[in-house]
Amino acid sequence: MAGLAAAAVMYLAAALIGLRTLPEALQQPVLTHMPGPVFGLLIDTLQHAGKVIEEAGLLATMVFALSALGVASGFLADRRGLPWSGLLAGAAAWLVVTLVLLPLTGEGLLGLGCGLTLPVAWAVVFVVYALVWNAVCSAAPAPDPDLGRRRLITAMPVGVGLGSLVLLGVLKLPGWVRDVVSPPEAGLSGPVPEITPVGNFYIVSKNFSDPVVAETDWALRLGGMVDRPLRLDYSQLRALPSTTQLMTLECVSNDVGGPLMSTGSFTGVSLRDLIVMASPQSSGKAVAFKSRDGYAESAALKMVMDDPTILVAYNLDGKRLPDKHGFPARILIPGHYGMRGPKWVEEINVTDSDSGGYWEGQGWDHQAIVKTTARFDSPRDGAFLRSGAVELAGVAFAGVRGVQAVEWSADGGKSWTAADVKPPLSPLTWVLWRATWSSAREGAYTLQVRARDGQGNWQSSQAAPSFPAGASGFHQVRVTVSR
Repeated sequence: MAGLAAAAVMYLAAALIGLRTLPEALQQPVLTHMPGPVFGLLIDTLQHAGKVIEEAGLLATMVFALSALGVASGFLADRRGLPWSGLLAGAAAWLVVTLVLLPLTGEGLLGLGCGLTLPVAWAVVFVVYALVWNAVCSAAPAPDPDLGRRRLITAMPVGVGLGSLVLLGVLKLPGWVRDVVSPPEAGLSGPVPEITPVGNFYIVSKNFSDPVVAETDWALRLGGMVDRPLRLDYSQLRALPSTTQLMTLECVSNDVGGPLMSTGSFTGVSLRDLIVMASPQSSGKAVAFKSRDGYAESAALKMVMDDPTILVAYNLDGKRLPDKHGFPARILIPGHYGMRGPKWVEEINVTDSDSGGYWEGQGWDHQAIVKTTARFDSPRDGAFLRSGAVELAGVAFAGVRGVQAVEWSADGGKSWTAADVKPPLSPLTWVLWRATWSSAREGAYTLQVRARDGQGNWQSSQAAPSFPAGASGFHQVRVTVSR
């Protein structure tokens, strides 16, 4: 009961004063020590649910640890007659968090790296823990002749525990359910539009709780191995010469045929232009990015200087970037999976080596070049179709290589038929394809689709999971045709 109460107060403090919860703080150390293949399997199998399960698991671990501490304190209280054991348990928990866990997560000793607020907030959390612990001990059976009073005292800690569960449910369950059941990309069905509505643009983040950055609390710093370091606030960034380009983004964890791929119109400043303004030194070899949420990534300086389409973007479809998409600014690197483009970017440094980034530290491929892929949007897998002409439709994408052709098969790949491919909106976007199929008989069919990129290479038929360099294979849908 005391552990649940502490967890509830922790999440309440997170909502009210922005306290970084223990599950959120410990997420990065846990991922750092998780084997890459295991992490990749969780992402491939569970997708959005993986992050929810991770947070729920860390929360349960916290409650279990506090429960074990409470049991130990109760044992000492019973056997040694120690007074104020509840406060001792709360003090022990506070010391573990402030002396061990907060320094481990980069908050400094006692959490003082962020000022006095952090240790005081955690003190409040564990004072509540100690008070509930003492209330539970006070509710132990006693020879009280007043039966009603005994029942009331016994029910109090149970009520606190249930109330804590309800508060945790109110604070966390809606977001968890939304993340698993109705992520933005789930709102589209059938053939998708060429430009994805902003509300349906896919969202993937490493964070349990994404940062919300105020325009007045942000500036982009460009430094490192440059002769003229820059500091640009939001209005100064927007005042620079800009470019608008249509491009498709795909997540590296997108399964074959998956929905984690969207197209939008982005406006921003060419990163190359910013680097030129800062006058990079000849010894500079790479560009390193740092974001408000601690995310890091890097790219070869030569690649940046050779490609004017790499953007520091601040608009999506003519409006400011939504918070979930990286407001005030994010990096976009066409031809590479979304992991190469940090959101909430606030620091860019020219360095002497390409050091990789967050996901590379988990074993993912640093280059993360988009693989050629095609998918069915219609019909859906498992569909029951009427015999006769059936419309097939979907998208194909090959990064900056472009898509030259799309073909589909209804006989296990023995024969392939060309689909009609609509010209792309830009050299950086997907293409929409359509075809008409008339089945020769009733029964079950497995439809397949494949694409050929602009260099003349067909996408790989070899099925592979997304870890470590993106999924591959032909998308298949199984349909049943009847009269």
